[in-house]
This record gives sequence, C-alpha cells and structure tokens, in this order.
Amino acid sequence: MKRNTKDKTIVSWSIKWKLMTTITLLMLSLLLILTYSQISSQKRLMESELDKRIALMKENLTERGKNFIIHLSEQTEKNIASFNFSGLIEDVKRNVENNKEIKYAILADSSGTVFIHTLKPDLAQTRLTGEKNKEAMGRTVMAVTEYKEANESVIEIANPVQISTTPWGVLRLVFTLKHLDTEIEGSRQQIKKETGRMIRKASLTSLGFMVICVIIVLILSTKLSTPLIHLTHSARHLSRGDFTQTVDTGQKDEIGVLAKAMNKMVRNLSEIIRKNILTSKTLSEGTWDQRASLEKTSSLLEEISSMIGKNADSANRADNFMKEVNQVVSKANESMTHLIISMNDISGASKETFKIIKTIDEIAFQTRMLALNASVEAARAGEAGLEFAVVANEVGNLATRSAEAAKNTTYLIEDTVRKINEGLEFVTRTNESFKEVVASAAKVAALVSEISGSSSEQNKRIGQINKAVAQMSTVVRRNAASAEELASSMSIFKVGKGV
Repeated sequence: MKRNTKDKTIVSWSIKWKLMTTITLLMLSLLLILTYSQISSQKRLMESELDKRIALMKENLTERGKNFIIHLSEQTEKNIASFNFSGLIEDVKRNVENNKEIKYAILADSSGTVFIHTLKPDLAQTRLTGEKNKEAMGRTVMAVTEYKEANESVIEIANPVQISTTPWGVLRLVFTLKHLDTEIEGSRQQIKKETGRMIRKASLTSLGFMVICVIIVLILSTKLSTPLIHLTHSARHLSRGDFTQTVDTGQKDEIGVLAKAMNKMVRNLSEIIRKNILTSKTLSEGTWDQRASLEKTSSLLEEISSMIGKNADSANRADNFMKEVNQVVSKANESMTHLIISMNDISGASKETFKIIKTIDEIAFQTRMLALNASVEAARAGEAGLEFAVVANEVGNLATRSAEAAKNTTYLIEDTVRKINEGLEFVTRTNESFKEVVASAAKVAALVSEISGSSSEQNKRIGQINKAVAQMSTVVRRNAASAEELASSMSIFKVGKGV
C-alpha cells in the first residue's frame, strides 16, 4: 500500500503487485494442472498395470483350480464307482486342507443332497436351497463364478461328476481371494506411496520454479512499474491543472510510446487551455455587453408595449363609439325612410285635394251657368219670374265666390304640392346621403374594429416578445455567470508563459 502525502491518494494495489499476483497465480495454476495431470496419468498407468496383474493372478488361480478340480473329480468318480465313500471323504478333505487357496468344497448328488461339505459338516445329508445352489446343481459343464461371500471375494468352480455316462452330481470348489486381496492391497499402498513421492517431488520442483519465476516477475514488474509511477505523478499534476510537467522514461517500448503520447497530449491540452482562457475572457466581456444591450432592449420593449396597450385601449373605445354612431345613423336612416313615406302620403293627399278642388270649380262653373240661364228665363217670365231671378242671381253670386275660392285654394294647393314635391326630392337626396353616411360609418366601424383587433394582437405579440427577451436576459445572465465561473476555473490551470 502506497500513500501520497501531497494529494492523499491511496493506492491499495499497485500494478507491480497485481502483475506479480496474477502471474504467480497463473503459474501456480499451470503447475498444479500439469502436476495433477502428470501424477494422475502415472497413477492411472500404475492402476492399469495393477488391474492387469490382478486379472492375470485371477486367471492363474482359475487355471490351477480347473486342473485341481479335474484331478479331484476323477478321484471322486473312481471312489464313487468303487463305493469307497470313506476314502472319497478323506481324499476330498485332504486335498482341501493341503490347498490353502481352497476355502471349502461341496459334493452333492443330482437331487441336491449334500454328501460332503468341508466348511459346514453338519449340512451333510441335507438338501441345498437357494438360487446359487440350484444354479450350481444344474451345471452340465465346468463353470467358473466370482462373487462376494461374507464380505470376502471368492471364485467358485463347479464341475459335474459322472459315473460312466450317467450324471451323479456336482463337485464345487470355492477358492478364496483373501491372499490375492492382501497382495492387491499391498500393491495399492505401494501405488499410494509412489504417488505421494511424486507429489512431494513435484511440489519441491514447483516451489523452486515458483521462487525463480517470482524473482524474475519482481524484476520485470519493477522495471515496468517505475515509468508507470512517473506517469502517475504526471497525471496527478495534470489533475491539479499543472500542464508544465513532462515525463521522459528513456524507453522505446509501449511505455515509452505512452510517455511520448502523454507529453504530446499535455502540450496540445496546454495550447487548447490557453486558447480557452482567452476565449473565456472574451466570452465573459461579450456576455456582459450582451446583457446590457438586452436590458436596454427589454426596457424599450416595455415602453413600446405600454404605448401599444394605450393605443389598443383607444382603438377599443373608438370602436365602441363608432358602434354607437352606427346605431344612431341607422336610427336616423330609419326616420328618414319613414319621413319619405309620410311625404309621399302627403303628396298623394294633396293631389287628391287638388282633384276635389277642380271638381268644386267645375261645379261652381256649371252652377253659375245654370244661374245665368235661370236669370235669362226669369227675365223672360217678367214679374212672375222676378223672385226666381233674385234667387238665380244669388246662386250666381255664390257660384262666383265659390269659383274664386276654389281658384284661390287651387293656387294654394298647387303651391303646397310644388313645395311638398321639392321637400320630397330634398328628403330623397338627404336619404341617399344618409345611406352613404351609413355605409361609410359601417366601413369606418369595420376599419376601427380591425384596428382594435390588430392593436390587441400586436399588444399580445409585443408581450410575447417582451417575455422572450426577459427569458433571453435570464439566459444571458446565467451565461454571464457561467462565463465568469469558466474564467475563474480556467485561471487555475498552469500552461506556462503566454497567458
């Protein structure tokens, strides 16, 4: 573990120790694998040889047993044929006792009745049971069987016994493998001892090889880690903003190339940071100027927004006023229409009166003519017609006055009709003018309404622009603060002379 007192950086595992640990573990794993493979191969080879030896020993034991049982079967057949049963029992017991490899012997007839059982004599004259005994009694040729009996490996050789050509029974010899197992166990122990010896020898060889390899790796890792340490110190200076440090390892390998690349990177970064420092200062100054300009623009936009708001209010009031004027003009237009209708009605009534006056005039003229005729007739009648003449004279006078009155009325009515017609014509022209005024007022009202809507929309747009400028001002203030912070942070870098 290394501790740097300057920047208090703790290195828990250096590259050298990582490299040594990794290579040591790899080599140890490789040696263990190779040693295990070699020892396993040797052990398998010895076990294979032992298995072959065991098979050969069993085969020899089986051949000896076959020869022995053939010889014993021939003696047994002779003794049975001569009814020498006591000699038969003695021969079987003697042969079994003289052969240490035989555990016991069984002689049974074809019905399964035991004639001789050297291990269990009390079974004589009893019938054997069990699958293994029944299988042995059914043998017609010599058979060899290997099995476990009382946790002991045995080989049983069964050979049929015949008297002449007639089957008599079966002779079974059970050979023990105890001595063979003892010899096999000794061989296995020898294999274990040999395996342990090989392990110890391989361990000592591996240990020596590991010590040599660790020394070599230590030398190489020290040689490799020293320039890396210099590079690490240079990187620490870079992390503190010091771009004046360079590394010269004097090597031409990958580490030397890395050191040259790092020196080039330091030079390039130094030049870039130098430019960034100048740029940050320029950016800070420009940002403050931009902030001042935006503040002035925002103030002007606020004034324009206030003026446009006032114009919009005035346009709204003008729009309302024009609507009221339009309503008044519409009412006046309706009144003029009614006036024209009334004037037309008066003109019609005057014409009718004029006709009536003419009728009265005509009646007066006819009455005067009748009165004249009546006067003429009364003159012709003399005294008898004197009173009638007076009446006719009065009627004539009345007709004359009526005619004069009708004539005067006619003059007055004609003058009134003429004046009414002139008034009607004047009212008609006035109505046309009012219609033009109504149309113009409607156009003015539409124009004022459009101006009012445009002013309101313009006011909204100016408000949005003012809001956007306020946001821009906020962003510019942030940029100004960031530019100051950038200039302040860039000032910690050391890039040599020139800044």
